[in-house]
Amino acid sequence: MILELDFLLQSIGIIGIIVFYIVLAKLSARMGEGLMLAPYYRWYYVSCIIISLTIPVHIYLHQRYEMPHSVESLDMQGLYFSLLLIGNLIAILVSFRYWWWLKDEIFKRVL
Repeated sequence: MILELDFLLQSIGIIGIIVFYIVLAKLSARMGEGLMLAPYYRWYYVSCIIISLTIPVHIYLHQRYEMPHSVESLDMQGLYFSLLLIGNLIAILVSFRYWWWLKDEIFKRVL
């Protein structure tokens, strides 16, 4: 029962991250048009593809090993976490590129 709940919650979390990055891509595309920025928002879609590759790896880990976080599954876990890390790192870097100007706006109003 706990393993199924773990599998379900991790899958929902991954799908939630993908949906969030798609929304950020749409917002960044609109803002990029207004600010005349290069289309960096496409990197959000690359990030979504990389993160979506974790779903089959997660399914494999869940099907192959009864306990997905066991010692035998370290190589697949490394792939799983590497894909998550790379996908999120791309999205964070693109977010800094598009949304860094908000820092100046927020501090200008506070000070």
